[in-house]
Amino acid sequence: MLARGWQDRPVTDAAPSSDLDRSVPVPVREIAAALGLARALARVADDSPAGVVALASALDDQVARLLPEVGPVDDAESFRLFVHRLHDRLAALAPEVGSALPPPPVTVPEDGPLPVRRASRSAAVVGDGLADAFVWWDDITANDIARYREVLDAGTDEGPLQRHLALNPLLVVQHLGGGHGRWVLPQKRLGAEYVPDFVVGERSSSGYEWQFVELQSPSARLFVSSSGRQSAQLDEGLRQISEWRRWLADNRDYARRPRSSNGLGLTDVSADDPGVLLIGREADLTDEDRQRRRQLAATYKVRIHTYDWLVRSAEARCTDLSSRRP
Repeated sequence: MLARGWQDRPVTDAAPSSDLDRSVPVPVREIAAALGLARALARVADDSPAGVVALASALDDQVARLLPEVGPVDDAESFRLFVHRLHDRLAALAPEVGSALPPPPVTVPEDGPLPVRRASRSAAVVGDGLADAFVWWDDITANDIARYREVLDAGTDEGPLQRHLALNPLLVVQHLGGGHGRWVLPQKRLGAEYVPDFVVGERSSSGYEWQFVELQSPSARLFVSSSGRQSAQLDEGLRQISEWRRWLADNRDYARRPRSSNGLGLTDVSADDPGVLLIGREADLTDEDRQRRRQLAATYKVRIHTYDWLVRSAEARCTDLSSRRP
């Protein structure tokens, strides 16, 4: 697997063209030009708020979703934050040409359109060392669930699902309860040895908790029907999570260290944090399979779910948000 994300320098291989997280070589002069454009747009946003509304409405929704820490871009504040986050991500690729851009104004609405959120989008991500992985969990919609179902029903292995979830990380955090922040890091390298499919984090009043997510095929069975033994794919998934935990036990300080100090930035991460294994489909499970799964989950301290679990979690969140919004 590959190391992903803006903070990790490019690691290349023959990634499929549909993988928008793959790293590609870009001349520094082009990064400098894009940074200059971002700074010009930031000045326009600060000087002409009325004109920014037109720019925000012209930005395609699918483009806006490429920066999940921003979410929908539909007003001056969200457009301003989009430009700042784009600038920060580009500047990380070529720090020698990226000049500092003042952070966008931080506002915390007393009333209005964000009754579920604890703070404004700007307040949540400005100064966050993992801002590029921040996910606004209450942006989930029925359309997001429908698109995921299409990919899931067509999938014969985990590859298309990994790419879809990396581009739509809000699907991976709907089971979490922390209201102070949620983060999704696709294929985050753990040293030189391991690359989990996802590292998922949340922060609540009691602190941070991280989950390490392994994907196996949606067409895989959890158990061999003739013997009841664990399938090869289930064995592989459990082994991967055990290896990640051993690595974390040996490298806890490095994993917890902020990115600014050349660490992974996983505050309070522990080898005891939960593992999550996604494998198979719910319709393929028998009652005996479910009982065996519960026993394995308790033994290995791993949450074993089918890919349909993400659908149920997202549907429950949509129902909850609908009941809480005016």
